[in-house]
Amino acid sequence: MSRKFYVMAITLVPVVVLMTFTFFLVSKQPTQAANWKTQYHVLPTVQLSGDTITITNFRDFRYSSDGNIAEARYRTAQFQLSQLQGVWLGISHFGSWGLAHALVSFQFGQNQYLTVSIEARLTEQQISYAPITGLFRNYTKFMALGSEQDIIGLRSHIRKEEVYLYPLQGSELQAKTLLLSYLRQAQSLNTKPEFYNTLFDNCLTGLLAESKQYRGWWRWFDYRILLPGYADQLLLQDGVILDRGGVATTRTLAKINNTNSEIESKDFSRAIRPAPIRNP
Repeated sequence: MSRKFYVMAITLVPVVVLMTFTFFLVSKQPTQAANWKTQYHVLPTVQLSGDTITITNFRDFRYSSDGNIAEARYRTAQFQLSQLQGVWLGISHFGSWGLAHALVSFQFGQNQYLTVSIEARLTEQQISYAPITGLFRNYTKFMALGSEQDIIGLRSHIRKEEVYLYPLQGSELQAKTLLLSYLRQAQSLNTKPEFYNTLFDNCLTGLLAESKQYRGWWRWFDYRILLPGYADQLLLQDGVILDRGGVATTRTLAKINNTNSEIESKDFSRAIRPAPIRNP
């Protein structure tokens, strides 16, 4: 065989491998039928009727000190859209180098909260989430709608992760638009499962996708988006997070102190939040 043939073969092999791998990824389909871990077994359902939001299978789990589920509790929760008071971004650091989980909590009235957490839906055979594996359509997307005691308390008080809770700036319309977008997504997953993707469809991108500031595709390659542990720097810079005196001060005030609050306390949500800014 000629040298030209060998050169052509060597050139074509990686192309064929890439095409085969691409076809394999595209052919994969997300599913709702699997042996899911307990916390991912039940999907929430959402009903909107006028001003009232009704969430069935609103998650309110409790956990033992080792992080295992002690009580798998679900309830039906109702919220009045007209009582939406504010939006909070939670960033929970579970590793170094910016490895973190982002979540969003919506405040209604003085002491009612709906927390949204977009996660990779794990089966009983999957020990934990692997970010690299999450690049290749290996996880179905899951949206937990639940209480702060469950979703935030698990991370701040049980796992002892460093969790920061930031008030977001924006108009009432923007807050309602973000909330309704999340609720529509959660309801849609009941009939149209989707893949969770480490980079492009994860715990943080759902929030940023609602902002015109992040519509340009190049913005998504900012390391502060790829690594949610640094996202507060970006959002503070862009005016999404309320600036309370620079990055260091804003972080210090946003950090949840798990020693001065109890998960079962009626004041849990108030206790984990930074003190309000006092006018001189």
